[in-house]
Amino acid sequence: MQASRLENCSICGRLFNKSYSDYCLDCYKDIEQQFKLVAEFLKVEQNRGATIAEVSEAVDVSKKRIKEFIRDGRLYAADYPNLGYPCSQCGKVIKRESLCTECATKFSTELNKSLQADQFREQMAKNPVGVSANAQYWKLRK
Repeated sequence: MQASRLENCSICGRLFNKSYSDYCLDCYKDIEQQFKLVAEFLKVEQNRGATIAEVSEAVDVSKKRIKEFIRDGRLYAADYPNLGYPCSQCGKVIKRESLCTECATKFSTELNKSLQADQFREQMAKNPVGVSANAQYWKLRK
């Protein structure tokens, strides 16, 4: 059995028992109400083409909160053609994750190069280049 943890709510700052949520009960209820407003708005056929800014203005929910709903998988942005948010690196509109495919690939490539360089440096530190005890040299015949 896990001991309960007391945390401060990241929204209102009140102390609460963090067992199921990252927010206190009142803030959690508020977030759920906001999600219901956004979901109901997007269920209407003529609203399916709305952008995050249009949804935010229509239902009075922050753009940041709507982006969180998409990132958390609560709203499936692929169902809505204009619902997306900018890539953290380049600003291209995306519908999931925090980086677009191109930026994620570039980041992965750079990370792999860095890891390979680190491995090479470690290997060189273990086996320094120099004269080996088993080195064989050409001998001149007499």
